[in-house]
Amino acid sequence: MDVLDKLSIISDDKEEIVTIIFTFSENGKNYVVFEFDESKEISAARYVEGATPEEGELLDIETEEEWELVDRVFEQYQKDLEAEESEDDIEA
Repeated sequence: MDVLDKLSIISDDKEEIVTIIFTFSENGKNYVVFEFDESKEISAARYVEGATPEEGELLDIETEEEWELVDRVFEQYQKDLEAEESEDDIEA
C-alpha cells in the first residue's frame, strides 16, 4: 500500500508537485492520497489510468460516501504507521 513518488498536478494554468502517500483500490475504483509539497496539505482523488502508466487523470471525489471511505483508509494507514514506529522503538 505504501508508494513514495512524485506527481505533477496541472489545473487552472497552475502546476503543483505532490508526494503520493499511498494508493488503494475499492469497489473497482483507484484512489490516491497525496501531500502538496509546497503547502503540506493532504488531499485525495480518484485515479483513472491513461494510455500509458505515466499518463492518467485525477478526478475529484464527489460523494460523501467516497470521502468517508478515504478517511477510514487514511486513519488505518496512520494507525499502521504508529504501530510500526512503536515496534521500531521497542526493538531499538
